[in-house]
Amino acid sequence: MKNLMLIFLMAFSYTVLCDEPTKNSQIIPDVMNKVFIYENDVNSIRPYGKVYDADTLPIFAGFPKVVSGQSVEGGIYCQMDADPELEIVYGIGTTLQAWNIDGSNVTGWPKTLSYNVQGAPSYGDIDGDGVAEIVIGSANITGTTGSLYAFEKDGSPVTGFPVTIGSARTAILCDLDLNGSLEIITSKRLSSPSRGEIYVFKGDGTIYPGWPQPMDHVPASSSAAGDITGDGIPEIISEAYTGLYVWDRDGNLLTGFPYVLSNGDVNSYSSPVLVDIDGDNIREIAFGSHQTGGAGQGYVYILKNDGTVLPNWPKTTTQWVYGPPVFGYVNDDNVLDLVVGDQIGGALSDHVYAWDINGNVLSGFPIGPVNAVNNQVALGDIDNDGKLELIIDDNVQDNSMGKYHAFNHDGTPIPEWDLPTSGTTMFNMPCLADLNNDGLLDMVGAGITLFGSNQTSAYIWNSGVSYDPAKIVNPVFQFNVRHNGVYGDNNLVSVQNYNNEVPEGFSLEQNYPNPFNPSTNLEFGISDLGFVTLKIYDILGNEVATLVNENLSPGSYNVKWNATGYTSGIYFYKLEAGDFSETKRMILLK
Repeated sequence: MKNLMLIFLMAFSYTVLCDEPTKNSQIIPDVMNKVFIYENDVNSIRPYGKVYDADTLPIFAGFPKVVSGQSVEGGIYCQMDADPELEIVYGIGTTLQAWNIDGSNVTGWPKTLSYNVQGAPSYGDIDGDGVAEIVIGSANITGTTGSLYAFEKDGSPVTGFPVTIGSARTAILCDLDLNGSLEIITSKRLSSPSRGEIYVFKGDGTIYPGWPQPMDHVPASSSAAGDITGDGIPEIISEAYTGLYVWDRDGNLLTGFPYVLSNGDVNSYSSPVLVDIDGDNIREIAFGSHQTGGAGQGYVYILKNDGTVLPNWPKTTTQWVYGPPVFGYVNDDNVLDLVVGDQIGGALSDHVYAWDINGNVLSGFPIGPVNAVNNQVALGDIDNDGKLELIIDDNVQDNSMGKYHAFNHDGTPIPEWDLPTSGTTMFNMPCLADLNNDGLLDMVGAGITLFGSNQTSAYIWNSGVSYDPAKIVNPVFQFNVRHNGVYGDNNLVSVQNYNNEVPEGFSLEQNYPNPFNPSTNLEFGISDLGFVTLKIYDILGNEVATLVNENLSPGSYNVKWNATGYTSGIYFYKLEAGDFSETKRMILLK
């Protein structure tokens, strides 16, 4: 008996008829509504009606939060009020939700949107007032009509928003003009013929000069933004269905772009990731693709900033690649590794792949077979063994239940991190952070139920293991709450006030250890309430990281900087608070 499907919507189910309990499986078409169906005799597919183990990690009181509609690409954590705990923000259906860690709504929330959300919310200061805002896009099913929203923390709309635009996938934030406020980068899908545009908006809702820029096919994913030329100025990297574009901040295409896919493959959902592969302080571009015919396999590319492909790439996967790749030192050999999953609906036939940057397969990989991996793999040390573990989403819904899966760095499973959810975890990237400042790692995730109820259930789990932000590679979709896709920019900086005594003045101490690898501690003191920034610069004076960018009360503080992903050399860290400014030097030695 063959499994037959008819595609009507972006997400749908099918039922396999057999003598055992029914299993519903999620299948997501690509951005042109194409889908690759695995056809097989049902007796060769794994048994149905599997009963899940009980929850092995405790869930925060007040969760799960159940809301009508779907979430896409996950939620974020952020600081929305005066208490020390972080809050959780999710776009679900036609709403933008904000919750305290006890499950109550943040004052002024939720917000109602005109259309369904198309990606994760973003968080950052878009208007230069020193206080972050929350940004999210919405669109109809085709992505041609919708709105881009920006809200203050109290839920009031930012002046100039919403902007009428069918915002496709997650909007990203980046300071293109280096003036201290973040621009918003999003896309619009056009029809007749199918094509797209990339937009850049300022924090007042006006369009940034030089934009929008056209693409010759529909937008395939959220963009990335970061310096890939070594001049300290960010570029914008965006995917169309048939190729990849790179512009400077003024909208000029870089030489060698667009890069046109030539293996019979197309782009869908696998947002670009920016990473310095060869240690020359210039980032490369990594992304995944998939074929729509033939074997239906996937590809993983790494491009240089001139549009040429890095030696030994692309790599192939058995099925389609939908999730963005993620980088990290998985097997501790001091060679950077790439991890990605592939997906195909209807069968236990997908895998999680890992190669080092030279294209060599890591021992224990590929992991599988697993059910479809539709999102970015979460990567971090979740069990305090000093190694990186992997957490993946799963597109299956058995008896109304789904789950997240976790694996060790060598590909072996971690049963206690198989976390059940109401509904499938498909396309929902988990968040890894210490939400309640108890020193323990927490995980935020969600399941979506699409059969009848069409709802999202959001969870917070407490792992019970010590939290070290330096050991979390990508704590949220595309590395940070701005979703810029820059490896190493994970903004999981723990700013700890370790002394209740108020300093007599402002001070910046020498980092320790120094030299360091890969992390170091930075201590400073402030004597007055005010806005504080602590930034890292390379030897050329280019800003490479922002560790503190917020209002702080008087006190003595400690910040840990994790330099994973940065090359050896001399760096400078600069503290600015009121009229005080001081810079010190440190050495990263790998």
